[in-house]
Amino acid sequence: MVLSYVIILYAQGYKYSFSDARFYRTGAVYLKTNISADVYLDNELLGNTSFFNNSYRIEGLLPGDYAIRVQKNDYSTWQKSVTVDEGFVSEFSKILLLPRDEKGMEELDNEIALIFPAPTPTPKPSTTPIPTSTVEPFVIKKGILSITTEKLFDNAQSNPEKIAENVKGFILSKDKNKLVWWTANEVWVVWLNDANYQPYRKQGDKELITRFSIQIKKVAWFRGDDHLILDTGYFNILEIDTRGGINIETF
Repeated sequence: MVLSYVIILYAQGYKYSFSDARFYRTGAVYLKTNISADVYLDNELLGNTSFFNNSYRIEGLLPGDYAIRVQKNDYSTWQKSVTVDEGFVSEFSKILLLPRDEKGMEELDNEIALIFPAPTPTPKPSTTPIPTSTVEPFVIKKGILSITTEKLFDNAQSNPEKIAENVKGFILSKDKNKLVWWTANEVWVVWLNDANYQPYRKQGDKELITRFSIQIKKVAWFRGDDHLILDTGYFNILEIDTRGGINIETF
């Protein structure tokens, strides 16, 4: 009788935790990468994402934290501490592995050069005075307003609310759902619309993505709307998903 009960529980997705002396409904982790790669759970090789559109699903996990790593020879490594909740799937569908071999690095350098072109030589100063003009505030999207005094405001209410200051620059994502802004040392993202994939975000959510000890010169979106490239003297490519730490590659 007891054995039949246990079999039924396992069939329904439950698993026994000997440390807690109880059954838990198991969770899962879903991974999707831009290329085929090997998947490791707590340093144990599980398989490869080459099947099913470069995705991999880890089933039957007890609630808790797991070290997950995705790697491929001659490519960068993606790794996180992933929290699995009872009965839920933790999804990481925007994993980006970047080439580290000579040919791949050359192609990546060319791609970066298109994003951050080399500056053109500064022309010699003219002796003719150049008239000055007042730069008007720039409306990013309904409710978001950037002021030229390095401040960012939420203008949705009658009294605009300041959401950032010391802003050095900002860029709207291609899908127009996110806005990245940066100060001298920090990078922030605000969501202009709800995100319909994990990590779920609500309109108006904002998050500090990373902080650098050196000055950030320029920022741009990289290969879509879930990664950024930063110019700090070096080029840093990073994800905006901060769950379990962020992956940053420096070139």
